[in-house]
Amino acid sequence: MKGNHIEIKGSELTICSKKAPLFIRLVLTLFMSVLVLIPIALIVFTWLFGEGAIIGIALSFLFCWGLGFYLLRIILWNSCGREILNLEIEKVSYIADYGLFKDGRQEIPSGELQTEIIYDLETKPMLGRLKLNRKTASLETVLHLSIAELEELINAIERQYQPS
Repeated sequence: MKGNHIEIKGSELTICSKKAPLFIRLVLTLFMSVLVLIPIALIVFTWLFGEGAIIGIALSFLFCWGLGFYLLRIILWNSCGREILNLEIEKVSYIADYGLFKDGRQEIPSGELQTEIIYDLETKPMLGRLKLNRKTASLETVLHLSIAELEELINAIERQYQPS
């Protein structure tokens, strides 16, 4: 797979991301593992030598595991991340799927929905992102797609919401 791609299954539109190179994912995993182990090592050294501030251990857990969780999200997004657009009767819902968990749920009403392509002028070949607009709300995808794939997505959305 060269780039991001789309899957259309009924009223569910999925934009799948390409996997990052294995080396990058391994380095991020190594950093995440070190961050997870630092507070555990602090507890062991505090127990062995009997010295150390408890508040420092608590802060190290908070900081290191918070940063480790953020790195986990980046690793998962670069390994199996995808964006899901559910075209329901009264609303369009967006979910960022990281594989192990889902995040970033957004919804906009489907009435008077307008679609547009946000062009990325710095890429060759030309890529873009999808933007769904309504008078009071908008929703943008994160992953870049080819213009042909974006037009296919727009056609699927317009077919779903065209007046009967």
